[in-house]
Amino acid sequence: MKAWVASPEDTLLAKLERFLIGGEVSELQWRDVLDVLKVQSGLLEQAYMDRMAVEIGVNDLLKKALDQA
Repeated sequence: MKAWVASPEDTLLAKLERFLIGGEVSELQWRDVLDVLKVQSGLLEQAYMDRMAVEIGVNDLLKKALDQA
């Protein structure tokens, strides 16, 4: 049996994308983003997140979240 598991980086990026698509008003999505950053502090692959954030258009939101976390 195979199971797909999202990395913390991909989870965070998906939540940022949903937050953006939802008009940047979901407190739940934003809180989840900050929680991932706090729990995974120092363990996340920053270069990957930076590259992918640019590709999906959430670079500014990632920077904001990193500043708040």
